[in-house]
Amino acid sequence: MRGYNISINQLADFSKSSEAQKRSIIKQQKVPNTFKTAWYQLAKARIKKVMANKGDIQPILDGIEVLKSKTLTKKRQIDDRTVSLDAMQRFISLQIPNLLKDYDYKVLKKVESKSIFIKGVEVIVSPDLIIEIEIEGKKYLGGVKTHISKGNKFDKKQQSYVATAIYKYLESEVAKNGQIALPDLCISIDVFGDGFVTSPENIDEKMKDIEVICEEVKKMWDAA
Repeated sequence: MRGYNISINQLADFSKSSEAQKRSIIKQQKVPNTFKTAWYQLAKARIKKVMANKGDIQPILDGIEVLKSKTLTKKRQIDDRTVSLDAMQRFISLQIPNLLKDYDYKVLKKVESKSIFIKGVEVIVSPDLIIEIEIEGKKYLGGVKTHISKGNKFDKKQQSYVATAIYKYLESEVAKNGQIALPDLCISIDVFGDGFVTSPENIDEKMKDIEVICEEVKKMWDAA
């Protein structure tokens, strides 16, 4: 049986949830619904493509046309399209970080692990995108994680937890052969919230908060 585990976006969600909501998150982690279809897959895939291509928004524009052209009858599909269209249109208005515009970079597709362990909890970071940028002969790593939810926006603190975990993950699990995790490239995106939030330079305070959250996850896990 799998041990304590939680995805980083759910950890951010957990950090500001009510007791009942926290129990629900834990139950979902303990017994995942393998038949559950993820929401907003096209929007997330198109945002990922934009981030992988130096901010070129053409994949978003194409995605908008694809969704508009579909004939849908099921309420879930119609709701998904409505929010996805709004999310992609909002993303276009966001200011892409300069580092992603000014430098060439490559996307790293194969990594050995998608998680880090914090206080005995497997935190599944699994960035949507991991990139490597070379600046003045040094290789820097960055990662992007997207959150799309109209009714459950992350605030800057929650996004900072996500960005911090990306930094810690890249530093401890991905970096090798002199690669350096760069805080400015560790990015949480919330298209309905505060847009882009990057990891702080000093992650100590945020990591302490995340450790406390992980301890609470363990306590509630055993009780759920």
